[in-house]
Amino acid sequence: MKHFKKGLLAAAALLVLSAVTASAAAAPYASSSTAAHIKHPADANAQLKIIAEAEPLWKDEFVARWDAGQTPQPHLMRFNRRLTHIAVTDLDHNGRLELLFRHAMTLMDISGPHAAGVVDIPIDISLSAYEISADGRLERLRAENGYDWPDLMNLQPLSEIDEHGTRWHHVRTVTVSRSDYFTGKAPSYTYTASYQRVALDHGTLRCQLLAVEKGSYRDVDSPSTCRKINVSASVFDGDPAHTNMSGRQFQQTYLYQTFDEALLPPSSIRWVSGDELNRDPHEALAASWQGFVYGIIDGKG
Repeated sequence: MKHFKKGLLAAAALLVLSAVTASAAAAPYASSSTAAHIKHPADANAQLKIIAEAEPLWKDEFVARWDAGQTPQPHLMRFNRRLTHIAVTDLDHNGRLELLFRHAMTLMDISGPHAAGVVDIPIDISLSAYEISADGRLERLRAENGYDWPDLMNLQPLSEIDEHGTRWHHVRTVTVSRSDYFTGKAPSYTYTASYQRVALDHGTLRCQLLAVEKGSYRDVDSPSTCRKINVSASVFDGDPAHTNMSGRQFQQTYLYQTFDEALLPPSSIRWVSGDELNRDPHEALAASWQGFVYGIIDGKG
């Protein structure tokens, strides 16, 4: 049934893409199916203006822009400001734009030259999401945390549409930590890879944990030499055989083999740095939305 349902959805997506391609040939600025409810550029521009003018709401996501003496979100002080990114999207396909924030921090005190393979992997992730409401105001959305926050920068194209019409996007979130165990003179690094799915559903950013993989990294001199050892994984599908599997067993599961499949080609999400948003909110928001709307047609994203 899973294969049949996915096949139907893929066929439907192919028909949509055919229509998008045809309209794009006739009109170079035609929007993709992902934003089909945005009928005219003026609609998007009006919403982008609302988001930009709601700066008193979303500026709390940037420690550098806090008012003197104010700490509206103290937990953000531990994150690296350079790693804050934003994206303008319409993930739930309701025609009302969303503003997504991704925060991250990485290992700060890695010693020696032998950690290039893990230095850019986050040790902690946070997020927030805002959406234009039905009455035209930007509102912060409630977010559900499924085991741990997903790394929204790894958000994949539309992966599935369930029986309720909820549009799910798969996310693989990888975090790393330094272990007390040392190999020779070099520290050991452990990792967690969370296989999640994310959806915007009735004003809530939902996150569900589908599987988790844990292990250690070895030979971390560079990303190309970094490899996994001591891998164990569990898929949360109710099958006892899918608990505490080896890495090889995990790779044989249906979830692992189909996790990167999508109903639409990559990708309609364009992330912009927090620094860009701080410099010129209007320009940064427009650039992100432009990447979202036209990404499928021009190959960007």
